[in-house]
Amino acid sequence: MLKYSTYRSIYDEVREVHTADNHSASIHRPNVKELLLAVFTACRGVFRQDNFVKLALVLLLVVSGFTVVGNVFAGSVSLLKQEKRVVVERGDTLWSIALKNKPANMKTAVYIEGIKRTSGLDNSSIKAGDVLTLPVY
Repeated sequence: MLKYSTYRSIYDEVREVHTADNHSASIHRPNVKELLLAVFTACRGVFRQDNFVKLALVLLLVVSGFTVVGNVFAGSVSLLKQEKRVVVERGDTLWSIALKNKPANMKTAVYIEGIKRTSGLDNSSIKAGDVLTLPVY
């Protein structure tokens, strides 16, 4: 069992602080009642006057302004990309379609993966009459 305790309550109103030259000074910390009383008296002046109507109107305008701004920027972040659709003809492969339509600086295998993703293909098998959606970069 502890013989000496260093416990101090956090709810003490007056706390003694020891300075470097062993003098003690007391610090007064306001308690919750004093803080609530100060807030209440400040709010009472606002509610008592006609400023309450003005305050409510300003608050309403601020909230509606944030709502409008939020709705404007709530849309899609990404820009709409153009799509190109191609009907697969007899003898076409993903490789040949990719070679015809890919950008010059892009690898063919990467463009094929883009075709598969935008067209919803699980594998590389296509047949004549299929409609592929080609990504446009």
